[in-house]
Amino acid sequence: MKDRPNLPPSAAPTAAPFTVDGAFVRRDGRDVLAGIDLRVDSGDVLAVLGPNGAGKSTLVKALLGLVPLSAGRTEIYGEPPARFRAWKRIGYVPQRLPMGGGVPATVREVVASGRVARTSRWRPALFNDRAADRAAVDRALKTVGLTGHARDSAHLLSGGEQQRVLIARALAGEPDVFVMDEPTAGVDARSQAALASALHELAGAGRTVVLVTHEPGPLEPLITRTLELGQGRIVRESTVESTAMGRPA
Repeated sequence: MKDRPNLPPSAAPTAAPFTVDGAFVRRDGRDVLAGIDLRVDSGDVLAVLGPNGAGKSTLVKALLGLVPLSAGRTEIYGEPPARFRAWKRIGYVPQRLPMGGGVPATVREVVASGRVARTSRWRPALFNDRAADRAAVDRALKTVGLTGHARDSAHLLSGGEQQRVLIARALAGEPDVFVMDEPTAGVDARSQAALASALHELAGAGRTVVLVTHEPGPLEPLITRTLELGQGRIVRESTVESTAMGRPA
């Protein structure tokens, strides 16, 4: 048998954004996740559905290594979360704005923090880099309708407005993958439509989206796959046959 030739890097297979094998998360004596197997491929727009307490938020946190597994494994582009370093490729929208001490951050400062992972600590920022950062932040603020609130304290905004800040922070980072935990919760219809428009463009460009939601609303035409959880287990998984973008299932 002949040895297989070594493939050049450009020809090597690309790992999926997320893989989950036999994942269990145990909390307070019960399994919040119980034997989850999942693969999220590049270009997927995956909606994670299910009632409260089904394990939806725990699943996306497990994907990112934010909660420990009691069994099984998860990988991000082929690496365990603890060893993964290319965090600029991942944009995460949690359910609420983290509360921190010190001087309250403005909306613009919070959104600009989404650019941090794109800056190398081994070289100073160049002027063009700073210009690109400002432009990305401006675009993100405009997308979620917060340009007029850029100088306001983020923690003084309403819950829905804070959610729009978190969405803008992820958009500003221009990642390959977006993980969004209830991004439309408490967000008005106009902002939901703006988010749907932004994600339509990103998905059309091949970005990957993992979306936790109770009700997809205006995001529904973008969804290519659905995963329904119940009591920490996958109860149904399906592929959407067509989308508004005309992409094949």
